[in-house]
Amino acid sequence: MTDNRTCDPEPQTTFTEALAQAEEARKGRLRSLWKMNGVQRVAAMRRGELTLEQLAAWSARYPNEVPLLDGEFEWITVRTPEACEPAGA
Repeated sequence: MTDNRTCDPEPQTTFTEALAQAEEARKGRLRSLWKMNGVQRVAAMRRGELTLEQLAAWSARYPNEVPLLDGEFEWITVRTPEACEPAGA
């Protein structure tokens, strides 16, 4: 029995190329975030306009700019069940 399958000896895109493409795409997704000033980013966060990717990138680049709530980034804390409980409950 003969094997009629052919093997493509080289992948269409190398890992390094794919990584570069992914990084370029990420830069594009974050471009609008970096055009904002700190006050604009806080307002956009509180309006729910930032993606988790944008929130994480902002927190990594400008950690002192991101508001804290109970010692944690506000955007993380507001997603916890405790943040939904009334004060003193």
